Amino acid sequence: MQENKTPTYFATALMALPLLLIIIRLLTNDGTALEPDHRYVVRYDFQLGAGEQFHVQTFLPINDERQRIYQQQNHAIGHSLISIKNENKIIRWSDSLSGGGNIAYQFEFRGKPVSYQLPEEFDLASQNDPGLLPYRQPSEYIQSNHEEIRRKGKDLATGSANSLATLTAFYDFVYQIPSSDKSELTDALKALRTNEASCNGKSRLMVALCRSAGLPARVVGGLILESTVKKTSHLWAEVRIGDHWVPFDPLNGHFASLPAHYLELYRGDEFLIKRARNIDFDYQYAIQKERINHYPVFALLDLWGIIDLAGTSREMLTMLLLLPFGALIVAISKNIIGLKTFGVFLPVLISFSLMKTGFLAGLLLFTSMILVVACVNYPLEKWGIQYNSKIACMLISVVVVALAAIKILHVTGWYSPDTPLFFPIIVLTIFSERFARKVEEESVGEAMALYGTTLLVTVLVYFLLSSQLLQHLVLTFPEIILFVAGVNLLLGRWIGIRLMEYYRFHQVISKSQQHEHI
Repeated sequence: MQENKTPTYFATALMALPLLLIIIRLLTNDGTALEPDHRYVVRYDFQLGAGEQFHVQTFLPINDERQRIYQQQNHAIGHSLISIKNENKIIRWSDSLSGGGNIAYQFEFRGKPVSYQLPEEFDLASQNDPGLLPYRQPSEYIQSNHEEIRRKGKDLATGSANSLATLTAFYDFVYQIPSSDKSELTDALKALRTNEASCNGKSRLMVALCRSAGLPARVVGGLILESTVKKTSHLWAEVRIGDHWVPFDPLNGHFASLPAHYLELYRGDEFLIKRARNIDFDYQYAIQKERINHYPVFALLDLWGIIDLAGTSREMLTMLLLLPFGALIVAISKNIIGLKTFGVFLPVLISFSLMKTGFLAGLLLFTSMILVVACVNYPLEKWGIQYNSKIACMLISVVVVALAAIKILHVTGWYSPDTPLFFPIIVLTIFSERFARKVEEESVGEAMALYGTTLLVTVLVYFLLSSQLLQHLVLTFPEIILFVAGVNLLLGRWIGIRLMEYYRFHQVISKSQQHEHI
């Protein structure tokens, strides 16, 4: 009987067409999928009133490993001079005015997030560079040698097991200080005494505590970028650890990390704008957020446009598009490797739950539910409780364990209190019901074995679906799910021996091959 080639041809077409479309989109659009999602167009707008002479000075951003600056344009009256001083790029405009005028400086910013894994002990020897001396000494607004700050630093460091614990204690103390919306300058000592501060007071206090403990530290100024017009700048702290200046934002809760939309303008305790006082002056920062790599030309479905314009949930679309990829991994695990699981979509849904709760916290919740079902089954089986009532009792025990686990995870800080747990709890409860049914129909041993292989496949799916590159890829090129459909069609025609069967029957296969040679 001749093999039907139609499914193979159809699968090949499903795989080839989306790849061809993706190539066309890549060639006919600007940008690259590996760039940041967004760029920000930032414009300084300074309005000057009439006066005999004026000068305005501010900072311009510098390219580094975290941020790139493009398309700089200077639209200004008078003369401008750009200079470099103390790692900062300074621009100064000056001239005479009769009827006032405007200054505008525009540039494009692209940033990426940074995060550091800190050692428990810091190498202080590497921080004795003479160039770091200014960042170890007190200054006008960072009174690190004041007795109150030195005493607070020692109190916070008491009982700390290592350098990281001390730094964490400093950060936690400053972070819990109530935030103030006042824009006035607050120095480190005032922030400590009043127990209230905005970003500038909190950052100066953290730097002062670090310097009092011998850690080189400094403040860094810039803008938090969003599509708006604002006057408010932002200040955060950096601590020299090894060969890196590691960022900390004790106002917004960023520990050894910084988001992609933080624009750094200057380093050190500076004033963002300096100007002549004999003229009227006003200013603002106009910021426009733009997507740079959604490849809209020839897009069958521009999901980024839907997200930006219609406000559709990015998370919802991402989970929807990742489902076929997760199901493909499960299908490969079952058809090629030979691993059995509780269904096809359930491991994928559990991996989504782990992405919500965090990997370790989710595994703890997941495993505790399964263990309680296995334990509760024993007395219920011994007492002769009927199936439906037994399942209901098992699910009640699962709910009790889930509530206890939530309390434990909150207390230990394994996940944020605002983490949405409704979806994970529902998914894990469904899995517990499937596990309980397996226990009822077969045995605890069989159910635990199936749980083990399901957990293994779930972990594989979790690490695949957690990839930021994959998530960005499916949102940018959703047609790739047609490629996945083609792979599944070819996979569905697989009739070879699974890898697990090679392992189980390797002796029989070996003898059969020897017999054929004879």
